Amino acid sequence: MVRLVLVVGLAAFGRLSAAPATNLSPVAVWDVSARAEVGGGYKHNVLLTSVAPESSSFASVAADVSFIRLSETGTEFTMFFLGEDRRYFDAPSVNGESFVSGTMQLARPVGPHDKLGLELSALYQNQVMDVSETETNLSRLLVEGIGISLKPKWNHTFSPGWELRLEAVGGPQLYAGAVDSYWEAGGKLSLLRTYGHKSELAINFQTLHWLYDGREQTDLQGQPVPGTTLAFWRPEVFAQWRHNWDEQRRWTTTTKVGWLQNVDNGSGYWDYDRLALSQKVRWRQGDWETAAGARFGCYLYRVQTVGAERRERVSATVDLRVERRLGKHWFAYVSGESDWNWSNQSLDQYSDWTAGAGIGREF
Repeated sequence: MVRLVLVVGLAAFGRLSAAPATNLSPVAVWDVSARAEVGGGYKHNVLLTSVAPESSSFASVAADVSFIRLSETGTEFTMFFLGEDRRYFDAPSVNGESFVSGTMQLARPVGPHDKLGLELSALYQNQVMDVSETETNLSRLLVEGIGISLKPKWNHTFSPGWELRLEAVGGPQLYAGAVDSYWEAGGKLSLLRTYGHKSELAINFQTLHWLYDGREQTDLQGQPVPGTTLAFWRPEVFAQWRHNWDEQRRWTTTTKVGWLQNVDNGSGYWDYDRLALSQKVRWRQGDWETAAGARFGCYLYRVQTVGAERRERVSATVDLRVERRLGKHWFAYVSGESDWNWSNQSLDQYSDWTAGAGIGREF
């Protein structure tokens, strides 16, 4: 998958990144970095279920690599690849989980205030996921699929520290098994304010359409309507604030809050509102680095009911990772994560926790 993304990206971007013809060859600087780690741990609820949960220890490997090319013409080209594989020792329903993602971006100035860009990304995943949000069966499944997206971008700086960004997105989300495939298309408008020690505040409006390949609309009871095709419209408004609290950026906090609405093109059975809040904190000092986070989501369905009540769901996740450098290239880490899902639908509830540790190397 990584090789495929690399070949496609270079073929698509190669012509675009060529510098204007001059008597002198433009100077370009490459920066390459990579990390790899191996570890293991224990997961309390592999299938994220409230019925007969399976617990298991696991072994894992992960790696990421980034390439950044900066040219004196102002052109920027970046590639980033990330992958992880986890093998369970005592989970009969799931042998393991894995994912591989790749992203390539090209950005080039077209004047003193404007910049055009193009982003190509791909994701392969074979992971246990909660699909009850938009699937008929309230369950968690081992989902295998690939998603590809292409994003043209335009940035306009209209005063120091203020930037307007417009981007479009389109591509297929292809799944095997019980999860339905769809095409995603839409766009995003962002207003960004940079200040201080490379801190940033962004206000975003995004609208997406999910166009399913063969999935049918449902009636008010959730039953398929023959001869129809389902589509979702998903407008979203969210703000993100990343603040570096000192010049060396030892302390960084990232806050995100947003509202999303899901609207189907049929009876409204899949209509809901989602309120989301997340907070991350990162601290770096000497050979130590600590990152902690918390995420909350509240789902309010407009048509679906549980008995005489409307369906509701609240989710929460907290995570922690502590990393210690061991010399110039090596590091060790410990990590933990807990998830909770509360709902007035009993099948929609679950809890889980994961703990892990390992060692890694930077290249």
